[in-house]
Amino acid sequence: MYTLYIDTHYINLVIALYKDNKVIAKKELSSNKHSSYTVPTINDILKEKNITIKELNEVIVINGPGSFTGVRIGIVLAKILGYTLNIPIKSISYLEAMSLNYNTEVTIGLKDKNGVFIGTFDSNNNLVEDYYYLKNNELETSELNIIYDDSIDLTKVYNYTRTKDNINPHLLKPLYVKKIEVEV
Repeated sequence: MYTLYIDTHYINLVIALYKDNKVIAKKELSSNKHSSYTVPTINDILKEKNITIKELNEVIVINGPGSFTGVRIGIVLAKILGYTLNIPIKSISYLEAMSLNYNTEVTIGLKDKNGVFIGTFDSNNNLVEDYYYLKNNELETSELNIIYDDSIDLTKVYNYTRTKDNINPHLLKPLYVKKIEVEV
């Protein structure tokens, strides 16, 4: 069984390929042009492993939070693959994936230039309260013990997503934490 992992939520583009539950290929690029590099990176990995797109059995996608455009690129590709190949999609947030590194209640953060996306998870990696965003000036007065880490264990992500329901491609949605300026 081949599973494609897509993570376009932020600066680093990460594409990985699993065979059964093992990562057999991974490419990571630091770029702000995910729209230009994501599909070619997927093609490169499949070509290197001599696998066709039709041999994919599943997609795992990071659904956010992060860059508005980056998140959308990963979601759209997962939807296209899920729908056209009729394969399951599993979705996990970046913060949820980060929480898999801990066996205790933890508050995980993802910084951008204006603030931090935050999620608090219990010892079973369940979200304790809704995700939220603190601006830099709000963060200065916060007493939260936020962990900022960028190492996702792809094996843990794969194993954890085994417990998650498949998502209908039409129902797969990006995780936007910040309100866009028009909404404020």
